[in-house]
Amino acid sequence: MNSLFNRERFFLEKFMRILNREMIPLEIIDTKGKKYITELDDIKYRIHINDRKFFRALISLDAFSLGEAYVKGYFDISGNIRDLYEQVCGKLLSLNQKKGYIGFVSKIFNRTSQREIEKENVEYHYDIPSSFYRIFLGRTMGYTCGYYASEDAGMDDAQNEKMDIVCRKLRLKPGEKLLDVGCGWGNFAIYAAKYYGVQVIGITLSSEQKKYADEWIEKEGLQQDIEIKILNYRDLGKEQFDKISCVGMSEHVGRDNMAHFFKVVHNSLKKGGLFMQHTITTNVYRKKGYENSFLDKYMFPGGELMFEHDLVRLASSEGFELLNAENFRPHYVRTLNDWITRMEKQKDKLLEVVGDNVYRIYHVFFIGSLIAFRSKNISLFQNLFYKTDTDDADTNNFLSPYSENETRLA
Repeated sequence: MNSLFNRERFFLEKFMRILNREMIPLEIIDTKGKKYITELDDIKYRIHINDRKFFRALISLDAFSLGEAYVKGYFDISGNIRDLYEQVCGKLLSLNQKKGYIGFVSKIFNRTSQREIEKENVEYHYDIPSSFYRIFLGRTMGYTCGYYASEDAGMDDAQNEKMDIVCRKLRLKPGEKLLDVGCGWGNFAIYAAKYYGVQVIGITLSSEQKKYADEWIEKEGLQQDIEIKILNYRDLGKEQFDKISCVGMSEHVGRDNMAHFFKVVHNSLKKGGLFMQHTITTNVYRKKGYENSFLDKYMFPGGELMFEHDLVRLASSEGFELLNAENFRPHYVRTLNDWITRMEKQKDKLLEVVGDNVYRIYHVFFIGSLIAFRSKNISLFQNLFYKTDTDDADTNNFLSPYSENETRLA
């Protein structure tokens, strides 16, 4: 027993030395009540160890080990967890770990079809009750980066502004047919139909999202304008649309499937049609055979971030030309900050809907994501493409909002 506690003390003291190099005013209280304090005065944070399994996280110190220990309740934090993660775990949350042999072998022998895997991955994340998301996403149910047009813009303002930007970039016109790939709870489909007069088909793999969207559409009286389908993008068939949007879904597609994704979208567009891809991209090279375990296991199983230049290259190879690309990275920092703040303020309400472990998963993931966006490890791009299958492409697609003399912009 003494040797066990000696090992625990060894790892705790090693951890404290790491923290002290970061100059963090922290105290750790172990399961026996023993305190370990950094050399700084004015302690602002306390880690309370609830379970000795916490020490497993210290043996191989990385983002996954600490994130998993927090999710499983092996420790609690007094003080501002967001500030502590910013100071301690910023570098850890961006680390990738080498995939284990067991995981590699299990992948080889996994015979589940790609369609089934994709459906399971989406259901894992999005078939949590919609009321959970509504509490911290607000009335727009916008679960991706907003656009903050002013310093005092609120979260709902930012989401509405983002949706309007997408509509204007797509040059939506009354009566046009719009396909929204990965339509979520229907927020963008409803916005586009309500304010731009388009006919919308939205597709999702989540039955929980479809149920919420259908009820929302009925409340808005837009049943004749919007249809939500449970459908994999691979099964879109031969129907063609004037415009296609994909706002925050293509992160789930994965590198190996992205070329086919662009091909399907290309085939689903009418001649010269426009496609908007609003997606998170990575700025950090991930070595082959490595993974970000916390992200892959807990938040977006099956998801994969790509470089912006790789997305443009793949889209071009399938017959698209890039019209416009904008990076909204700082806006995602503010978006995540708003989500985290609302989660923390509404924690009791959230815990009435989901368990503490689910709350912790989302909480720590949003904090880690905020750090990653702030440190420029990841970005948010809006890529506007057009289908290059016509010789008389609409030159209005090539208008610049930065021209001081342009008069044709809506």
